[in-house]
Amino acid sequence: MSSEVGSRIAKNSVFNLMRVVIAVPIMLAITPYTLRTLGKEEFGIWALVGVISSYAQLSDFGITESLIKFFAEYKAKGELQRLNQLLNTALMTYLLIGAVFCTLFIKIMPFVVDKVLSVPTSLSAKALSVFSIAIVLFFVDMLMGVFGSLINGFQRMGYTNAIALASTILTATGTVLFLANGYGIQGLVYNNAIITLLVVCANAFVAWRLFPEMRINPFRYWSNEVLRQIFGFSWKVQLTNMTQLMIFQLDRVLLSHYLGLTAVSYYEVANRIASHVKGVVISIFSPMAPAASTLHAFRDQEKIAGLYRRSFKYMVVISVPCGFLVIALAHPFFATWMGPGYDVSAYTLQLLMVAYICNLLTCPGAIILSGMGKPQISMRSSVAAGITNVLVCLVLVQIIGYYGVIVGIFTSIVTSGAFFIWMVHRNIDGLQWGLYPRAASRPLLLASVLAAILLVVQSALPIHGYPLLIMCGGIYLGSVVAGMLQGNYLDAFDRELFFRLIPFARNR
Repeated sequence: MSSEVGSRIAKNSVFNLMRVVIAVPIMLAITPYTLRTLGKEEFGIWALVGVISSYAQLSDFGITESLIKFFAEYKAKGELQRLNQLLNTALMTYLLIGAVFCTLFIKIMPFVVDKVLSVPTSLSAKALSVFSIAIVLFFVDMLMGVFGSLINGFQRMGYTNAIALASTILTATGTVLFLANGYGIQGLVYNNAIITLLVVCANAFVAWRLFPEMRINPFRYWSNEVLRQIFGFSWKVQLTNMTQLMIFQLDRVLLSHYLGLTAVSYYEVANRIASHVKGVVISIFSPMAPAASTLHAFRDQEKIAGLYRRSFKYMVVISVPCGFLVIALAHPFFATWMGPGYDVSAYTLQLLMVAYICNLLTCPGAIILSGMGKPQISMRSSVAAGITNVLVCLVLVQIIGYYGVIVGIFTSIVTSGAFFIWMVHRNIDGLQWGLYPRAASRPLLLASVLAAILLVVQSALPIHGYPLLIMCGGIYLGSVVAGMLQGNYLDAFDRELFFRLIPFARNR
């Protein structure tokens, strides 16, 4: 992996990480307030809004990832005409898709609320209203998300992260204001509508600044060839997205149907923490997609293999210690964050983190293969995971109840992940199986020992309160970093790259 590519990825990773890390405390502050104000049943409905929006995302047909890939390639080659064709063709395609699927989703929503989610009759009208507005907002965001894809494709993620961070802060502020003034769950939807409008305007403005040659004229710049190119890539991404929904969104649907909205609330607060931890890690690695697309555009296979080897090692270094820290401190964290009565959520968080660590280890390969124009590899793995998850969860939720859903998620992720890693080696030249024990042995050993020490400490001296949690987390992470820096686990390139994460603002 070249120094130039590494520097670009490092800078974009820092921007991503800054945004997610700042967003986490906001989420920690706003979630208990929202739950207590709405109550567990209405909070369960609010959690299901995210599920409904995720299933509406199927109408994206995987186009978003296609756009990022092709914006990156056309920008690297300086093809301005192609960039305008891609932008306008995508806008018109999204407009047509959105009109059809938005109508369809709203039509079937009464059936979903009543039969699929089994929302109580007393709350069904409110749920139907909230879900319908959320669907409309999703399609508006999807249409105008083309400009965000352009910004990411141009590898200027500092802008998208600044917009996302501002959106998070404004969303939290609006949540407090609407709830404090008695608007309830409908106020949260109105808040989302305001934020969606602001984000759309910001993305469009930044895209125009980055690409002043941009022209919005679908009649002039529509291209059937570009459309075929988009869908030739995106249908493979779409199958992956569908199966990812079977893994990461089916959980709350099954819990709502079989166990009720309160079970959804217990699960949701744990899933939010696990998802944010996962999001922090993925944010560091997402800049690899346009970087891999740029390398692939010039057919640089040796650098692509080097990108995978190093990115997998960095993924292990980050995901394993972070995941083990969450597992070790789950119970004292929930006692501090949500108060008593959330042991179920703490156990849920611990089990989910084990599954998410396994899932994260496949992310470098998935991102790089997608950038190389081979999303079908992730697609095959995801199809296997999705089918496994549906079958196992449907059976186990009826046999062992709540935890059957989590066992199903873990089973599907581990089995499909092993298959995916094997496929990575068949599609990226120059990889050796020995890279995995070399990359994983030290982080896994360090994280296991330190997490075990934390569990012993809290059994003898109960940990409660944010200061103690932060102190324990700081000692743990400091010990991990010290252990990583010993010996030759990190080579000269690794150390130089990590050094760039500090003075990232300067030009190098």
